[in-house]
Order: sequence, then structure tokens, then C-alpha cells
Amino acid sequence: MFLAIWNFLRGHVRIEISGFSVERFINQAIAQGLVFWDLRRAGGKFSACVSRRDYLRSRILCEKTGSRLVALAFYGLPPLLMRLRKRAFLAVGGLVFIVGIVALTSFVWRVDIEGTSRLDPAEMLVFLEENDLHVGRFRRGIAYRDIENKLMLEFSDIAWVSISLRGTRALVTVVETIDFRDEQAAITEGEFIDIVAAMDGVIVYMATSAGEPLFRPGDVVRAGEIVVAGRLMVGSAEEGNLSYRYVRANSEVWARVYHTLEIEVPFAYYEKTFTGSSSRSYSFSLGSWEFSLPFNFGANHDFIYYENIVSRWQASVGEDYPLPISRTRNTSYELVRHMRSRSPEQAEHLALELVTRRIEEEMAATASILDKQISFTQNERSLIAQISLITIERIDQPQSLLPEPTLPE
Repeated sequence: MFLAIWNFLRGHVRIEISGFSVERFINQAIAQGLVFWDLRRAGGKFSACVSRRDYLRSRILCEKTGSRLVALAFYGLPPLLMRLRKRAFLAVGGLVFIVGIVALTSFVWRVDIEGTSRLDPAEMLVFLEENDLHVGRFRRGIAYRDIENKLMLEFSDIAWVSISLRGTRALVTVVETIDFRDEQAAITEGEFIDIVAAMDGVIVYMATSAGEPLFRPGDVVRAGEIVVAGRLMVGSAEEGNLSYRYVRANSEVWARVYHTLEIEVPFAYYEKTFTGSSSRSYSFSLGSWEFSLPFNFGANHDFIYYENIVSRWQASVGEDYPLPISRTRNTSYELVRHMRSRSPEQAEHLALELVTRRIEEEMAATASILDKQISFTQNERSLIAQISLITIERIDQPQSLLPEPTLPE
């Protein structure tokens, strides 16, 4: 890599040597320390690349050995500058372009946030802008560690955050705290907890390793009720030595759960068909300055029904060097709507597909389905599918427990 850059800066020549003394020329050239690369041989001719200095020495050596030397092409910066001497405006334009690219890559032109699920990236971008990290900010002088600390203080759901600069792109990587309502692992060590029911059901299995079970298999439990208590009774009230000990309750609870779903499928519906007609409008932005083209390709359409697709392209020098130049294309595709109707059999078939899809999306990964019953009723406008499901699901959920204060005697 560096050798190629050096050869470009000092310039080099591709030469071709022919005649009856080519081998003699090569031997003497090696003896005198001439450097050749990219050697090629075709018949009795020999070609190679040589530096501009060794090119002059090669010509002298050819005269001594009786060989014939022809310069095929000149490469590198020196011949390029020679060609640009008569094209001053082209040279100046190229220099201005290079300086402009270097200047543009000295600013932040995109701020990306990764790792958010509960946090709102738009809200975080506003906070970052208020704390001196925004599009158009000069890359030098940004206090990344201070901004990270401010983010941690401002957003309680952030467990860890890192800001890194990759070219003209600022990347904010966030690790969120775990929601204790969804993950038992979020309960901190040393905190006392109860195990409560996440939903209504009939308990079929319990395995308790800590805490006091308040239900047993076969009992009906309601959502929110404490299934395994983290407060243990020690002693008895009759003997006057009643006290409580608190633990982190731990139990695996499975229950038979009953679900009811309802899906309505109308007999009449609209079917969309694209006509093939479309219109496009373009807008461009340079930093914070935005403008639209004075002419657009049918932008002022008179479509009654249509769908819009917006695509945005941003100029960049590689993946990590986005530039403040972007183009937005808004394409409207015309469509027509035709009123269609389904038969009761078609509506029933569609309802079964929707029921299957919904069960797979909502329950298949966490529940085992014991029984499924579907009944259909219809009115003048639609078919209504009513689904009754019986599943076996895990319903234990941790809940923080605050010890009661000890009253003075």
C-alpha cells in the first residue's frame, strides 16, 4: 500500500525493451541496481515499470547494450501535474473539492442511537442537542464522558451508555435496565419479594424453593394474588413471641388458563389494485437548508386513492463519513378500490387463518394449548369467530416486598 503511494508521488514509467540483447540489458540493469516491477514478457519483448530516475538510466544502458527502449506510458503525480498546467481551472476545482471534503468531514453529520426499546430515541436526540451533541457540531471539543453522565442522570432506564465518534457519525450505544415487571432477574440481590399470579388460572404444578406457598395445585388463583409469600411467620401469637422473617420467595408455578378471543370478518371489503400511474417529487437538503426542485415529475397529481413511499439518500464517503447532503424522493402510486364480497365459507376460512396467526404470535412460544374450540355467528355484515382456549402457562411473577416496621414495645 505505502509502496504504491510512494510510486504514485514520485512517478513511474512503463517501458518496453526489445532487440537481440534483452538478456544482456537485464543482467547489467540488475548489476547497476535498477529496480523493476510488474514484469511482463511477450515473445522477444520485455516490459516493466520503472521509476522516472531509473528510466533515464535505462535509456543510457539500452544504447550501450544495443537494445531498443520504448516508453509506453507515464504514471503518477508528476505527469498528472504536467497535464494540468494548461487546465488551471480544473486543477483549482479539484483542489477546492478536496479541501471541501476534508472540511466537511470535520463535523458531525449524523447522530445514531442503538439499543433502545423502552426509551424514545427522539427524546434522547433532543437532550443530546441541548448538551452540545448535534448535527453540524465540530468534532473536536465534544465532552463525551460528561454527556454520558448526564444521560445516565436524565434517563433512569439507562444502565450503561457509550458515545463514540466514527468519522462524521456519532454513535450512542445504550443498554437499558431490565423491567422488573417482565424479568425476575431485575429484582436486586438482598431485596425481599413475593411471587404473585400474572393471570387468572387453576394451578396445576408448583415447585417452591423459598417462601411460604399460599395456594396448592387445584386451587383457583386470580391475577395479582400472592401465590408464594416472602414473609414467613415465626413463633405464635398465643405464646406472645410472634415475629416475621422476610426472604426472597422463589417458585415455579404453572396453571391452566382459559382464554377467549373474538375476530370479526366483514363480508364486504375493498380490494386495492395499482393502475401503474405514479408521480414523484424531490427535495434536497444541504445542512439545515432544504429546498424542492422547481419542476417535479407529476408532483401535483389528482389521484383519489394512492400510497406514498418516501426514500431518503444521504451522501457519504464510506459508511462512517456521512455528509450534510441528502435527497428525499416521495413517490405516489395511484390505486383504485373495488368493492368485493366474501361468501360465509370464505369468511370462515379467513377467520381460521387469522385465529391461527394470532395464537402463534401471542401464545405459541409461552403456552401449551390443551383445547381449542371455535364457534361462528354471523349477521348481515360480518362473520364473528369466537375462540375458547385452554392452555398450560407459567404464571409466577416476582413482586417487591417491603418489610413492615417493627413497632416499639
